Amino acid sequence: MEDTVKSEKLGRKSYAYQPNLWGDFFITHAVPIQNSSKWLKTRADDLKDEVRILIKSSADTVEKMTLIDTIQHLGIGYLFEKEIDAVLTNLRALTFESNDLHEVALYFKLLRRHGFPISSEIFLKFQNDDGSFKTTLSRDARGLLSLYNAASLQIRDEDILEKANVFAHDGLKHLVHDLKSPLRNQVSRALNTPLPKMMKRLEARWYIDEYEEETPNHVILELAKLDFNIVQALHCEELKAISLWWKDFNPKEKLGYARDRIIESYFWITGVYYEPQFSRARIILVKVIALITILDDTYDVHATLEECRQLADAVERWDKKSAEILDEYLTLVYLTLINLCEEIENELEPSEKYRASYLIEGLKTLIRSYIQEAEWHAQGYFPTFQERLEVSLISSAVPVLCCASFVGMGDVATKEAFLWVNQNPDMVRAASEVARFIDDVVGYERERSLDELPSVLGCYMKEQNVTKDAAVIKFEEWTQDGWRRLNQAFLEPTPVSPVLIERIFNFIAMIHVLYIHMRNGFSEPTNVKKYISLLYVEPLCI
Repeated sequence: MEDTVKSEKLGRKSYAYQPNLWGDFFITHAVPIQNSSKWLKTRADDLKDEVRILIKSSADTVEKMTLIDTIQHLGIGYLFEKEIDAVLTNLRALTFESNDLHEVALYFKLLRRHGFPISSEIFLKFQNDDGSFKTTLSRDARGLLSLYNAASLQIRDEDILEKANVFAHDGLKHLVHDLKSPLRNQVSRALNTPLPKMMKRLEARWYIDEYEEETPNHVILELAKLDFNIVQALHCEELKAISLWWKDFNPKEKLGYARDRIIESYFWITGVYYEPQFSRARIILVKVIALITILDDTYDVHATLEECRQLADAVERWDKKSAEILDEYLTLVYLTLINLCEEIENELEPSEKYRASYLIEGLKTLIRSYIQEAEWHAQGYFPTFQERLEVSLISSAVPVLCCASFVGMGDVATKEAFLWVNQNPDMVRAASEVARFIDDVVGYERERSLDELPSVLGCYMKEQNVTKDAAVIKFEEWTQDGWRRLNQAFLEPTPVSPVLIERIFNFIAMIHVLYIHMRNGFSEPTNVKKYISLLYVEPLCI
């Protein structure tokens, strides 16, 4: 747990966060399988051709859906985007008739997640006249699992999926202990985190093992294993480069009050995009989130009010000369931030360099929210719920990180996309709300035990004169509404490519995974260490 430490000299407050668990491991760690292996790439290319033939030759609708779902579940869907798009477009044009719960739920899940506005009324056939789901379905574990995953794609005003979610959850909870592996494992994971919200790369790693226990297509299975190892090798190379950059920064020695979470940051961003083509974007976003963590801890747990003001003033001016007015440790933080943005701009193509200005403006807005919180805390001011919420949605860092997630993307990240994301559209606000509500509920007990500005949850409790339990119920309702709006974003026309929309969704899904599924694994990294090992240290046997 985190302890509060007082400094007699400056009256500072800091937390004894868990230390960095990895040290120089990924600097010295040998890449499990060399990404340059000619045989590996040649064999994978041959298998890709065979899978393309499988997709094209499959005539049966259910067989085709199952094939697409399997390919996506194994983490190799990105290799067949054109083929998958063609299949799902054709499926949408068909009138799909089935009385099998699993088949209908799979059809719904595939099309809705792909952005097709399919109606949830497709599940009416499984309901009684009073709107309840038929009890005959309660023993169909596979069907309930598919229904539960489909129901997690609910948008607003979908009573059918609200009932489906409760029915499937209760049914699976009742059945799970009687199921056999691998279905039991899949149900257990889904009860914690439904498949659409799960980290794709981690789920793929688990499912590769489970698929082998089923009746696998050996061509698809071999490709999934080969591709996992190829991508893992790339990830290890990126981890080495990022770890060297972080070691040069050296926050452990110079900024000991802050969370040293560069490896956990990489794990988080792997959940946003793991695919090889997003390597540049991934590295940029990892560096940005790692520095924002330092900034957050600087304002939250270490800097005096005067230092907070000085750093905020320097960020507003955004020039290296402003570092002269800062304390030595703040100079390091400030110059590293400016240097990172210069580094990012230098890595961008001439036609992309404008992106850095959007990132810088987002960082300035973030610091303004931090200084507002610091001022409130120093004044002993207890903000209203709405005041606290509006500032906290920005200080969650979600708006600037959504923008940062676009910076390293290719041509798909247009100027219109940056204008859109920086105007705080409903998807970004919904994402910020989900992140803030989850963080406040998870961190409430810590906040109570420390001399901190009251959280949004605390302000709500005081304003409404309700207990923590009552407030948590309300926050969970708002969180679910946020997820519905995030799902809605896939279905609504925007100036933004679905590829970018998916990054925002994945980013917030990782907050759910880290803070709920992995029990605040970002601040308490022992909770995610085994998952990091699984993804970056342990190759698959082929």
